[in-house]
Amino acid sequence: MKIGIVGAMAQEVEILKNLMTERTETCVASAVIFEGKINGKDIALLQSGIGKVAAAIGTTALLQLAKPDCVINTGSAGGVAKGLKVGDIVISDETRYHDADVTAFGYEKGQLPANPAAFLSDKKLADLAQEIAEKQGQSVKRGLICSGDSFINSEDKIAQIKADFPNVTGVEMEATAIAQVCYAFNVPFVVVRAISDGGDGKASISFEEFLPLAAKQSSALVLEMIDRLSS
Repeated sequence: MKIGIVGAMAQEVEILKNLMTERTETCVASAVIFEGKINGKDIALLQSGIGKVAAAIGTTALLQLAKPDCVINTGSAGGVAKGLKVGDIVISDETRYHDADVTAFGYEKGQLPANPAAFLSDKKLADLAQEIAEKQGQSVKRGLICSGDSFINSEDKIAQIKADFPNVTGVEMEATAIAQVCYAFNVPFVVVRAISDGGDGKASISFEEFLPLAAKQSSALVLEMIDRLSS
């Protein structure tokens, strides 16, 4: 089995990249694909760049060139569900766009034509991620993750998103684009991210301070997923 892993930023993939042996590097537009092994397991690691378009370009290249059997999106997210704190883990059951609106033509908020309203994560991958996170003693929330091309940093923006998606757990800028590409290619996916901020007025400061912790937490979970998926 070859496992695909996607992170937007260098900081979000650095731990995993540094553990890779027999590493090769392929650049496609702004994306970088690292292929090699972690603990003897075949890995294709994508550093996509930030935002939905970068994520879609990179994920398409990853699936066409490396042909992974599944995709795990790792990294950081803003925690907007009640009780979430920095370092906690959010796992996707589904992902949606919070900034897409074609409701004038009868679609649901966040739904794009010719696509489902929500992109459902692979249940086995999500179950495994939750099992491992709980075993590691991490606080976990599982559910809806919403994506858009904005860094959410105000209570007003959170309120707007929650008005449309009351069950949202986390917000970020790539996951749903990654999910849409995986859906198009029929490749199982899951989002496993650690909370770096609360999406509020202090989000930018919190993000800068706690991104390393979020990267460490999410990478630790993904590393054990690699071992379990390949066994």
